[in-house]
Amino acid sequence: MRTISTHRATRIFAALASLTYLSIFVACSTPAPEPATYLLRGEPLETNGRVDMSVRVGLGRLVVAPYLLSDMGIVIELEPGEIRAARQHRWAEPLDAGLRWFLRSEIARSYEGEIGGGLGDRTDWDYTIDVYIARFHGTMSGTALLEASFVIRPSDHSEASVEYRFFRSKALLDEGYAALVEAERSLASELGASIAVALGEMPTP
Repeated sequence: MRTISTHRATRIFAALASLTYLSIFVACSTPAPEPATYLLRGEPLETNGRVDMSVRVGLGRLVVAPYLLSDMGIVIELEPGEIRAARQHRWAEPLDAGLRWFLRSEIARSYEGEIGGGLGDRTDWDYTIDVYIARFHGTMSGTALLEASFVIRPSDHSEASVEYRFFRSKALLDEGYAALVEAERSLASELGASIAVALGEMPTP
């Protein structure tokens, strides 16, 4: 059996030590990548000035599941019931605030009318929409999920409140968080369109 001389072994150890030190130095000296942030906004209606509506509608409560609000990182479901929020890919603002802005614009686009959002204006609304978001995340299989429910309430209580369920998934068109955000934005837009359809079925006050 061949043996390595003491001198040669010392040289090999020194070389390995130098490589290890260099790796640590490079890792420590390389700045961490800046986190990517994503803003959830819809395209605004191209209107200027006052809009008169025969039916006045407003977005009331928008409740988002707590697991989506505990961290602003975009959430991935690793296994059924096991989730993780990304550290380097985050929403630009709390998700409940982003969804409120987004849904108002998307409902208004499909409904072809303004959707109020100021809670102090509720007494002026004919109908109030309350939205509850149960799931809004991606999966390891490459899909985005949105599970929600919404309630349309007549402000004068002339009709009973109507509750609707919404659950859809969408396959990502590409890999990565940007593709996931785009799929989630598309699902939220479909939710807004569904709300608008339900509003159109309500009787005119």
